[in-house]
Amino acid sequence: MFQDMRVALLRAATSFGVALGLSLGLGLGADVHADPPGTIHPGTQPVPPVRAVEPALPQELDGRRAIRGCSVDERCARPGDLLREFEVEAFAPAAASPWLDDRAPPPSRLEPTPRPLVKRPSELRPDAPWLDQLELPDLPVKWSQTLVDYLVFYKDDPRGRSIMESWLVAQGRYRDLILAHLRKARLPEDLMYVAMIESGYDPNDSSSAGALGVWQFMPEGGRIYGLRIDRWVDERRDPLRSTIAQMDYFADLHQRFADWHVALAAFNMGYGAMLRSIARYNTNDYYRLCEYENAIPWETCLYTPKALAAAIVGHNRAVYGFDKLRSTPPETWEEVTIPISTSLAAIARIAGAGEADLKRLNPQLRHGRTPPGEGGYVVRVPPGTKAETQRRLVELESEWKGYDAYVIAHGERFEDVATTFGLTVGQLRKLNDVTRDAEIEGGTTLVVPRISDDQRARNAAKARANLHASGLDQKDGEPLIVAIPDKTAVVEGKHRVFYRVVAGDTLKGVARALDVRSADLARWNALDVDGNLQPRMIILAWIAPDFDAARRRVNLLDDSQLVVVTRGSPEHMDLVEARTGRVRTEYIAQAKEKLADVAKKFGMGSHDLARINRISYDTVLSKGQTIIVYQVADPSRSKRADDQWKKTPRARRGKLTGGRTSRTASTNAPDDDGGGDPDTEPDDDSTPSTDAAATDRPTNDARRAPKRAQHPDTSEASKPRARPDAGGPVTKPAQVR
Repeated sequence: MFQDMRVALLRAATSFGVALGLSLGLGLGADVHADPPGTIHPGTQPVPPVRAVEPALPQELDGRRAIRGCSVDERCARPGDLLREFEVEAFAPAAASPWLDDRAPPPSRLEPTPRPLVKRPSELRPDAPWLDQLELPDLPVKWSQTLVDYLVFYKDDPRGRSIMESWLVAQGRYRDLILAHLRKARLPEDLMYVAMIESGYDPNDSSSAGALGVWQFMPEGGRIYGLRIDRWVDERRDPLRSTIAQMDYFADLHQRFADWHVALAAFNMGYGAMLRSIARYNTNDYYRLCEYENAIPWETCLYTPKALAAAIVGHNRAVYGFDKLRSTPPETWEEVTIPISTSLAAIARIAGAGEADLKRLNPQLRHGRTPPGEGGYVVRVPPGTKAETQRRLVELESEWKGYDAYVIAHGERFEDVATTFGLTVGQLRKLNDVTRDAEIEGGTTLVVPRISDDQRARNAAKARANLHASGLDQKDGEPLIVAIPDKTAVVEGKHRVFYRVVAGDTLKGVARALDVRSADLARWNALDVDGNLQPRMIILAWIAPDFDAARRRVNLLDDSQLVVVTRGSPEHMDLVEARTGRVRTEYIAQAKEKLADVAKKFGMGSHDLARINRISYDTVLSKGQTIIVYQVADPSRSKRADDQWKKTPRARRGKLTGGRTSRTASTNAPDDDGGGDPDTEPDDDSTPSTDAAATDRPTNDARRAPKRAQHPDTSEASKPRARPDAGGPVTKPAQVR
C-alpha cells in the first residue's frame, strides 16, 4: 500500500511539472523570464557558448620555441617516436595493447589463416594504384598489408613524410661507407636501410635496452663481433668498425636462416629467440609465425616490413617527392697515430680544427681523450690536416708528459686516488670526465698527474689512513669498527680478510675480485643476495692462504687497525654508543615507573627507549625491572650527544664519574629541566649522513659550553675493559637506579 502511494505521488509531481513548464513557456510569452538573467541554479550547468572568433593573442613565438623545444608548427618528437605512434594506431593487435602485451593473438585457437600475401600491392590498397609502379630493392619483397601500410604512411601522412625526409637527409653521412662494405661482403646493398630504421644513421643513438650506435649493437653482440667496449672506448659508436662488424653479423644470420625476412626478424628479436619460435611452432615462415600467439614479438612482426618499406622509398624518391632533398655530405677523414693518451682538445689545437669536429669524427671516444696507458691510438682528423697534425705532435709532449695511466684497485675509493696523486676529487673527476663515483670500479684505468715516487708513497699512506678512518662517528687514532655475524667463526684452510665496499661495487664483483663465490660471500656476511652493496660496508671473506692481493689489485683492510665485533652484541653496542659520546647503562626501577618518565631523566624519547628495549612505549616498569638506557658521557663528541645532553635534566647531568654512572635512587630524582618534549625528537640518527666528519662536528653551543664530562678516551675508567663473556674490549654498562 505504501509503495502504491509513492508511485501516485511521483506521477502527480511529474504532471504538475509538465503543466508548469507549458504555462511558463507558452502562456507568459517569449520575452518574459522566470528568473532574471545571470541566475545560477544548483546542479549541472549548461556549457557556455564559444565565441565565433577566438581572440588572437600577441604571443612571442621565439619564447614558445624555447619552451616547446621546436617551432610552434612542428611536432617536437624524434622520428622514432612519431613512427611508434603510427605503429600503435595502425598495427595494434586486436584486444591487446602492444605496450602491455607483445604477443600477436591468432584469430582462433585452430590453425590461423595467414594474412594475405599478394602479387600486386594494389590488391591490398585499391585506392593506391601507384603502388604497382614502384621500383623494388635488391632484398626479396613479399607484399603484406603491413608493408603496404608503411608505404602509404610515408607518402600521405605528414608524420611519415617528416620521418622519411629526416632519414634520407641523414643517410648521406655514412651511405658511401656502408655501401662499400656491403659490396665487399657481397651482401644486398639495401641492407643499409636497416641502419636507417635502427638509428637514423646517428652513431650516438641509444635504446632503453642498451643498444647503441648506427647498427644498435647490444654489448654482448658487440663483443662477439670484436668491438671494444670499456670506460674509454665504445666501438659500437664507431661507424667504421661497427659497420665492419655488422657485415659479419648479417652474413651469419643469413647463413643460419637462408631467408632475409627471417634473418632481419632475428636481427631484431635475437637469433636464439627466433630459433626457439621456429622449433616451438615447427615452421620457418616469418609471416605465419607472426600469426601465432607468443611466437614473435609484436615489434618484430613490424620490423621486416618496415625495413623493406624504407628500402622501397629510397628507390622511389621521385614518386614520394623526395628527389629534391639534399643529403648530408659524406663523412670523410684522415688518420693520425697519437703516441700516448691525449685530449681531443689538444689534438684539435695542433690540427687547426674545432674540438667538436674531432668529437664528431671520433664518437667512439667516450670521454674526450684517447685511452690512458695506450700508445699508438689512431685518431681521425678532418681531411687536409693530417700532415700539419703529425708535424706539430711534438708540441703535445707536455700534454702527455705530465700524466700517467693508473689502474684503480678493487676496494680503492675515488677519493683515495685523488689523495694519492695530490688532486681534489673535483679535479680528478674533471680530468677523467667522471660524473658519478659509481662509474669507477676496480680495474678501471684513470688519467692521473705524474708525481715522484716518494710523493706518491707519502700520499698513498695518507689515503690508506683516511680509508681506515672512514667509519661512522670515528675520530683520529681510533680503530675502525667491523661488525660481522660471528667474530669467533673460522673456516678451515682459509684466511680471514676484510674488504671495504666502495661506490659501484656489487656482490658478484667483490666475489670475483676475492676469488670466492658470491653465495659464500653473502652467507659469511648474512647479506641479501638481491640487495645492493653500499659504500662504507665492510665485507668479511675467507680466502685461500696463497691469495695475492697486490697481484690481483685488491685493497684489503689492515687487521691491526680494526676492532672486530659480533654484530649486535653488547660489545658492539657499547663501542658504537661510545663513539657518539654515550654510555649504554642498565637502569633498575625501584618502583613502578612509566617508560616516558625514565626516558625524560636521560634526555631520551620514550619511543626510542621502547625500541632499544623491544617493549611498548606506554610500558609501566615494575619494581626491579632492568632496561638499557643511553646516557651522555661526552656531549662534545657528537651533535646527537649534545642534543640529548640539552634535554637531560640539570640535576642528572653531573652523575657521570669517569664515564661511569653513580647509583642514584630512581624514585626521587628531580626533573627540573626536561629540555622540551623528548618524544618529538628521535634519539637515534634516523637520517644518516654520508659525511661522518660533518655529523660528528659539535655545534656552536657545545663548543661554547663549559666542559661537563671527561672525554671517554681520556678517562681512565672509560677505557675498554676486558669482558670474558664478550670476548673483547667493551665499555661495561653501569647500573643506575
